[in-house]
Parts: sequence; C-alpha cells; structure tokens
Amino acid sequence: MRAIVAIGVVLSIPLAPPLAAFANGRFPDAQQLVVDPTDDQHIAVQTTYGFITTRNGGTNWLWSCEQAASYSGILDPPIAIVDGGVLIAAVFDGLSVTTPDGCDYSFVGGDLTDRFFVDVSTLKQDPTIAIAISSDGIGGNMFDTQIFKSTDAAAAWSKLGVALPPSFLGFTLDAALDDEDLLYASGFNVVTSSEYIGALAVSTDAGDTWVLKAIPGSENDAGPYIAAIDPNDHDTVYVRLDSLEGVLLVTHDAGDTWETLFEGQGSLLGFALSPDGSEVRVGGDVDGIWGASTDDYTFAKVNEVGVRCLTWTDDALFACGREALAEFTVGKSLDGGVTFEPIHHLACLDGPDPQCGADSTIATECTGPWAAQKQLIQTELCEPAGGAGTGGAGGGVVTPDDDDDDGCSCVIATAVTPWSRAAPWLGCALIGLLLARRRR
Repeated sequence: MRAIVAIGVVLSIPLAPPLAAFANGRFPDAQQLVVDPTDDQHIAVQTTYGFITTRNGGTNWLWSCEQAASYSGILDPPIAIVDGGVLIAAVFDGLSVTTPDGCDYSFVGGDLTDRFFVDVSTLKQDPTIAIAISSDGIGGNMFDTQIFKSTDAAAAWSKLGVALPPSFLGFTLDAALDDEDLLYASGFNVVTSSEYIGALAVSTDAGDTWVLKAIPGSENDAGPYIAAIDPNDHDTVYVRLDSLEGVLLVTHDAGDTWETLFEGQGSLLGFALSPDGSEVRVGGDVDGIWGASTDDYTFAKVNEVGVRCLTWTDDALFACGREALAEFTVGKSLDGGVTFEPIHHLACLDGPDPQCGADSTIATECTGPWAAQKQLIQTELCEPAGGAGTGGAGGGVVTPDDDDDDGCSCVIATAVTPWSRAAPWLGCALIGLLLARRRR
C-alpha cells in the first residue's frame, strides 16, 4: 500500500525543476540538526544528499549516503541520536538505526517492519529513551498511526498504547519533559479527500487514549508541526504551520486554545526554544532570525541571515544555512543568534568514514556514490571552518571577500530557483506535505 501511496504523492505534486542539477535534482540543503545528548561534540545533520556527522564539534565532517539508510528520492527523514551515539532515521520502510560508530545501518524488525515512520525523537530527560510515530494509509481517507518506544537506546522497540483515530495522519511526536506519559502528536484530521484540518492529538496515559484538538489556521496547505514543549510547563506547546507564509502558534492549555505569536513573510523553517524555556527563536530563508522572551513574546529581528533549521542546546544555538547566502552550511552561535561561527561549509566534507570496515554499510553503499557526490557539491578537504561568519555585530548577509576565501566558502554562482510550493492540493497531496516537511 505504501508504495502505491508514495508514487501517488510524487505524481500529484507538480514541481518546478531547479536550474541546476544536484542530488535528487534538488539544491544541496541542510534540513535538521541534532546533537548527541551525551556527547556535545557529536552532531548529525540531515541534508538533501544524505547525513553528515562530526565527532569533534565540527572540525571534520563525514558523509553517509542515502542508500546506507535505505531511502532515496525527495524523502527528508527525521533523525535522532540516543545514548551511545546511535543515530535513528525515520524512513519509508521503517526505522533505520546505526551502530554506535555509525558504520552500519539496519532496520528495526518486528511490529516496526515496513511502516512509514514520519518522526522520531529522543527524550530529553533520559537519552536512552526514544519515541517514534508511523502513519500508513489504509484506504478510504484513513490511516494506521501508531506510536513506538525504545527504552534501551534503540536496541529494542515496542508499540505504545493504541492506534490514533483512523482519520488522523501524523506528522510529529514529542513527550513532556517532566512526564514521559504525556504525549503530543500533530497532524491532519482528514475529513474528506479534499478537507484536512490541523489537529493536536493529546494523550496523558502513554497512548492508551487520545483526544484530538483542532489547530486554528491549519488546513490543507498549512500542516502543523510541533516545534517544542515548554520545559517548565507541559501544557505549553509551540506549533509551526508549514505554509508559504509561515505561522508560529502557542497553546498554554494543551491545545484547548491557541495564540498566534509570529507570522512570517516566507516559510518558517526553523524554531528553537532555549533549554530553560525563557527565549524563542524562529526564522527562515526569507525572514532571517527573530527572537523574543517567553515573558511577553515581543519579537525583534536578531539576524538577517536566512536559516533552514535551528537547534538550541545548553552550549549554543545551531543553524542550518544555504552556503551561497549564509556563508555556512552549519553555524554555531554563542549569543542567541546575533553572530554565527561557521562550523561546516558545503565543500568541507570528508566523504564516507575511512575507519569503517570494508564490509560495513558505509563502505559498501557509499564508497561508489561518493565520487559523483563529491563532484556535485565541489568538495575539497579544507582546514577547519572558522571566523566570524555571517551575521556579525549587526547581522545581515555578508558578501564573500575573495581575498579572505580559503577555498571553503563554497559560494555557488549558479542561481537556483526553489521548487514551487504553490502546487494545488489534490487528493493525496496531503501526504506530499509529509515528504516535504522537516522536524526543525
């Protein structure tokens, strides 16, 4: 059934082709960044050309091809890292999990086999625990949406609670910091084949029962994605609407009522809540980065730089950027986004991990494709990224200075028009939103 749905999705969404060919025909972009909860030097980034990882805080970056994790095409799988450095990727055919060294991938078996996983996350209070949500079409505008949980760093998984209502198409899943039995899932409540209403599914008993609550303004072309749960108040949930003009919402009563916090000029691709819950950052390619205190939600522009993901840890705020505009692919900020230090440039990628054995997944699946990938992104082995980076004292996009270029600025001269997102929402195009969505 999933294969049929996937084909239908691709055919149902007319997309404007880019002017230059890259991996999967798309501009090479970083989409989601996660930091190892037990090793802040270990960072993984989901990109349009596979996964890139560093084990030394950004000095060196290694490439893992899509084939290694058993996916391809326009799918951008959500990722998570659990205790021990194990990376989990939610893909069409299940959960693809690495060994701690990242050299081998394998699918989780049992009840998780052949399920379309749409989100996965690590519990902040216990990095050995991960939760994931799958959502498979079963015909008649109905879906089999299930929650799964691992308590041993992704080694074993079991189904959690009961299936969500069959009208619910899941997008994202998260658990409260102070109560892992309090689960929030976002998605569409499918009314008819042409009417989809954004909903927050809430369970207070680890998935044994679910209540669907409507999300205002979320319908058809504005899918809802959980951005964060407040660490100090588990009834406060931030939701980002994925639309051409993005919207950030918040509820302070677990979805009973909603408040609009921010409306973007373009898609809001990134959101981050500070670890103490006191500050928020939101942004995108068009809007740059905006910030506010959660005391009053008075937003002000923090930086002009366009971003495609935001992640806030105890140590830093990380951002994904388009190299040609932001002058970094991954940036790190120690001042809440006012300035960024580049820690990865597009061209500074070392390829598949040379420490992986010849019979490992990385070696067998990625060694061959690396030659072509290296040409596509014009990769060089560079000195570690550094410097003040985009968005200095006053923010803004900096024009590259050829005199200071060390060969790693990787400014791409070819203009690329982003794929059109103004396609009509036809039939199963709602699932197309799943394919294009990010957990940022």
